[in-house]
Amino acid sequence: MADKPILIFGNVKDNKGTPVSEARVSFVSGPIPLTDIAALTDNKGGFVLSAPVPGEYMIEVVAEGFISKSIKISTGDNREKRIEISLSGSEGEAQNYSQ
Repeated sequence: MADKPILIFGNVKDNKGTPVSEARVSFVSGPIPLTDIAALTDNKGGFVLSAPVPGEYMIEVVAEGFISKSIKISTGDNREKRIEISLSGSEGEAQNYSQ
């Protein structure tokens, strides 16, 4: 077991490379049961998540105006992991129904 959590640094961008702010990035599953661990991206699309132990994690990204995306990552025994996530726009299909 790890003494310190593994830090997952990431950036969320749209398919044109523009940062996506206020996207919710969260763990869906992992090698152990997880509480609700999530982060919101900053104005540059950056986020940091803390993984409690090494292993494979499923991460989900949700942002208004974009199609949600899930990705699988493996942290290995590294103390840090860096990832880039690209979201596709939903062309306003579902988001136009919110009031």
